Amino acid sequence: MKLLKSSICTFLCCFLMLSLCSCGMFLVSDSEEQNAYNDTLKSLFNAIDNKDEDAIYNLFSPEVRKKDKNLKEQIKKLITVYSGPTDEIGYDGLLAGEAVYENGETYKDAETSFPIRSGDTYYWCYIKIVYKSTADESKIGITQLDFSTADEACIAYYDDEYVREEDIGLTIYAEQTIQDNIRCIDGKPHKYIETDKELNVDDVKEFLKSSKNFKDFQNKFGKPNFENIFCYYSLPKQNGKNQYLEIGFNDYDFTIYGVHIVDDFKYIETVFEDLDVK
Repeated sequence: MKLLKSSICTFLCCFLMLSLCSCGMFLVSDSEEQNAYNDTLKSLFNAIDNKDEDAIYNLFSPEVRKKDKNLKEQIKKLITVYSGPTDEIGYDGLLAGEAVYENGETYKDAETSFPIRSGDTYYWCYIKIVYKSTADESKIGITQLDFSTADEACIAYYDDEYVREEDIGLTIYAEQTIQDNIRCIDGKPHKYIETDKELNVDDVKEFLKSSKNFKDFQNKFGKPNFENIFCYYSLPKQNGKNQYLEIGFNDYDFTIYGVHIVDDFKYIETVFEDLDVK
């Protein structure tokens, strides 16, 4: 977790510096940006749940509606792939985007990826919107929407060479399937190995009093349910929701530097963290 937080902080600093320029990317959301993105999400998923193809179509920018000749066909496919209803949207409010100020005109866009839950099924969505374009208002609206099943999202997530294509309009990823058990954990699609054991957080805290070595941890608690940058163990459900123990440790000496609790969409709390270990 320390490495992740360090990377995010570095990334934020770079984008904050750029945002002070007349043209640049930014990661810190202002109210105008947040309101525009929240309104888009609310309108989009209301329209999808109501199977209102015209309402979905009209959320795309006039420019995209003109250029994407397959948009209506893709909207029909979206409603077929995702029947809803939308129970939860795992949007965390963190957006990337671009702001351009040139010749007295302003252009702003915002984008992010997030999971969606319908019943016990998860999907992943990437949406880019233009919410301000004083020179050409036909650009305002959704410009790109990629919608993926859990299988497709997991395949992409575990592919080190995967790069999202910059393509206007709506693209549905729903063809490929995999045999792995996929779970949404901390907002990401993970290949999950079922076990019949759940860790007790109090037992973990007691262990950490005497050892911070992950090999010792495995000897006591067994192998994790999966590993991808961090190791994850199942915890007992809280209020009907899955929770997981996330463990970060050094590769060279197996010293644990962070233990956190997460659920399907987000970070919950810190159990242990030593920022001086890494």
